[in-house]
Amino acid sequence: MLKFFRKIRQSLLSENKFSKYLIYAIGEIVLVVIGILIAIQLNSVQNDNEKRIEEITHLENLLSDLKQDRAELDKIIERRISKSNSSKILQGIHNTQEVDNTSDYYSHLMNVVYWDAHNPSLLTFNELINSGKLSSLSNEKIKFLLLQIDYNYNELFEVRKHLYEDHWEYFYRPFADIIDYESAIIAWSEPEKDIELSNEFVETALKSKRIKNGFTLSNFNNNLLREKLSEILTKVDSTIVLIEEEIDK
Repeated sequence: MLKFFRKIRQSLLSENKFSKYLIYAIGEIVLVVIGILIAIQLNSVQNDNEKRIEEITHLENLLSDLKQDRAELDKIIERRISKSNSSKILQGIHNTQEVDNTSDYYSHLMNVVYWDAHNPSLLTFNELINSGKLSSLSNEKIKFLLLQIDYNYNELFEVRKHLYEDHWEYFYRPFADIIDYESAIIAWSEPEKDIELSNEFVETALKSKRIKNGFTLSNFNNNLLREKLSEILTKVDSTIVLIEEEIDK
């Protein structure tokens, strides 16, 4: 092909047809430019395809993480509701100073003091943040929701930290010298089992204003955590829908 064009140029120059040669030269330049533009366009399309493949991989991993997190959120919300209810029941018992069932007191107590902690399954999001690749996601709504979820979790961790500190101050320290945790755990985890429980512990606990305040704070903080977890769950659901739609495009 190059020899063919070279022969045409030489023929035009030998025949002194300069004007035709000039037109030919311009045409040849145009063809070269068009070829370059086509190559650039093909390269751009290839790069776009590679970026899209990478983005889809990130989206699929995010979707897997969020679905796992959603299942865990459902569980921990139920646990927070249960802990709040037990705290409220024990708060009422301390107000009336009346215990109808010692076993129930122990069971509700262990339900409150047993520590539950949910850690989000956001490995892909954290990886994208740490690697600076969050920008690889083209859907701005998805990025915004992911950042909001991360922010809400950080808020929740602060409340959870406060709840843990309250547990130490109002439950773990006061109970350490007066409760038989072995019996309490059995009463909570195996309610059908017949065991001897100390009424003396309950009577001592009922006299403690600190313990009563602990149940009040536990009820309040568990309700607050439930609200924040529910807010996160709503955003996780919205993000899942958006990611599924983005993958199907």
